[in-house]
Amino acid sequence: MTVDPYAQWMGESMAREDTDQLLNEAGYGILSMAADDEPYSIPISFGYDDGAIYFAFVRDSGENEKFAFLGDGGTARLLVTDIKARFDWQSVAVTGPVEAIDLTDEDWPTLVEALSDNPWFSTDFDAEDGDVTGVQGWRLRPESVHGYEITP
Repeated sequence: MTVDPYAQWMGESMAREDTDQLLNEAGYGILSMAADDEPYSIPISFGYDDGAIYFAFVRDSGENEKFAFLGDGGTARLLVTDIKARFDWQSVAVTGPVEAIDLTDEDWPTLVEALSDNPWFSTDFDAEDGDVTGVQGWRLRPESVHGYEITP
């Protein structure tokens, strides 16, 4: 019988309910995209609702590098981790296309609601409460969700 000498570091696949729990509770992760052969990653605050990831970016100047990489219909990957110790961690990667959601979109309230449970998100983005014209919302629709964990 062959034993994998690296198994203790690789983790085991997470059950879907466990990946959903981490996505519901974490609230932040690293979003990765690419344009041609150039990769781009950025930390984001996000909300998770009905299997979709919601996030928003502020467009504070004419040129924002993130908008050059993130396009409506493009593919992105969100990596979410919860690392407590060397042998006590969870990691979930969500990959799929992103869709733009703006203030006039019927899904804007869903985005705000998904983000409202996130302590990293400012409720100032609620369109009914103030001017959020510089905010662009996004939804990542997962095509694949992979989670790995090591728990004591």
